[in-house]
Parts: sequence; structure tokens; C-alpha cells
Amino acid sequence: MANVYLDETNVDDLGRMVTTLLSEMWIMRDRMLVMEELLSRQGILDSATIDAFDWPAEQADRVETLRDQMVGSVLGAPLGARERHVDQMLARAGYSRPA
Repeated sequence: MANVYLDETNVDDLGRMVTTLLSEMWIMRDRMLVMEELLSRQGILDSATIDAFDWPAEQADRVETLRDQMVGSVLGAPLGARERHVDQMLARAGYSRPA
């Protein structure tokens, strides 16, 4: 295996990946629960409508790009331990520093 991503010497990297993923997932889950509750209380939207939703074609590419950025951030967490400069981390995640 010439291109080893993770091996027994970087278990800490795997831990960083799992922790990053868990953090991202909880933030999204928490915000989603709040929005669903508020929308339901106001009679605007219910969970069945959300479950049945499909992205329109003109927005699907943007959603896919955001998904890819999240995947890059999670799978790139081991690199974050070695790349400490904020510009490197932002670029790896598909972002740049605001002007």
C-alpha cells in the first residue's frame, strides 16, 4: 500500500476526524431541530413535507458543492493537525479568508 491515509501511527488523526464529524453533525442536527420546531409551531411546515423534499435542479449543484466541502473538512482533519496556518485550512475546505 503505497498511499496510506491512516495507519497505526496516526490514531490521533482518526480521533480528530471522528470528533470533527460529530461536531459538524451535532451543529446541523441542533439547528435543524430548532427550525423544524419553530416552523411547526407557526403552522408553516411539518416533518413530512421536509422528508418529501427534493432539491430543484438549479440548486442541486450548490448543495453538492457544500456537501463536498463538508466531506473535505472532515476527511482533511488529519491534515489540519499538520497545517496550522488558517489560510491553508480554509483553502483545503474550499473557503478563503474574508477581506
